[in-house]
Amino acid sequence: MMKTSLCNSSLSTGFRLIALDIDGTVLDSRKTVPEGVIRAAAQAARMGKTLVFCSGRSVSEMEEVHFLLPMIRYAVFSSGAGIYDYAKRQAFELRGLSRKQTCAILAVAQRREIMPHLSFAGRDVIQESHLQNLEHYHMGVYRPMYEKVMTRVEDIFAYGASCRETPLKLNLYHADPGEREKTRRELCGLDLEKVDSEVSSLECSASGVDKGQGLLRLCRRLGIPAEGCIAVGDGENDLPMLRAAGMGIAMGNASERVRAAADRVVPDLDHGGCALAIRLLMGEEPQEDAFGPETGF
Repeated sequence: MMKTSLCNSSLSTGFRLIALDIDGTVLDSRKTVPEGVIRAAAQAARMGKTLVFCSGRSVSEMEEVHFLLPMIRYAVFSSGAGIYDYAKRQAFELRGLSRKQTCAILAVAQRREIMPHLSFAGRDVIQESHLQNLEHYHMGVYRPMYEKVMTRVEDIFAYGASCRETPLKLNLYHADPGEREKTRRELCGLDLEKVDSEVSSLECSASGVDKGQGLLRLCRRLGIPAEGCIAVGDGENDLPMLRAAGMGIAMGNASERVRAAADRVVPDLDHGGCALAIRLLMGEEPQEDAFGPETGF
């Protein structure tokens, strides 16, 4: 799938921006930022390239990652529901769920064995009892981060019903990942974007909100055409940005569907895939056989 001629031209002059998913892309399987990613990002920034996060995470959930990659000024966060400027510490272009949608989604979760996570522009909210039982919902790997950044409430269903602030996204984590499709069917009457994420999550966002649209809105603000962008990701919620960018790059750990939608495939999260993608932004084309047939090079 070659979307533009830039894919065959000089990468160092053709591409100006790279949009990076975080989980499964920037972070390795230990949820740390590899040193190779830090070095490549610093070098790209020195060359005048623009690096942005494009993540399902909220701003607070990205804070520790940004601390290690301070050269990144902008983030498309909550799967495209908002854009964040780290220099100004300001969120803008917010697109949230309606109160009716929020209440309807929470009602479905309350009837079932589902852990909701409300994501707002300035905070994230989770029920205390769910936080103590993250492993049951296949989210134990995120415990250190959740315990630092989450606002904890006794009853998230009562909280969501009374809260007047607009959530940007509502994640539904299932004890049984096979139950996601049932949840999707129960929510079919609502005008929502519903995307699988992580092992057990169904991300619920306002209609028209996705990483691709968020990236395009940021590009318009920065005066960078979409064909001048590279997008890198591994999950189903990354598909819109891979398709929107001039070059879509799938991590080697991506699903077959994501890999099929990408222009290129790089090694997985534990074998330098993200660092390699950033080096492509700088025009460092690898050797034809450097990574073998699985990488797409």
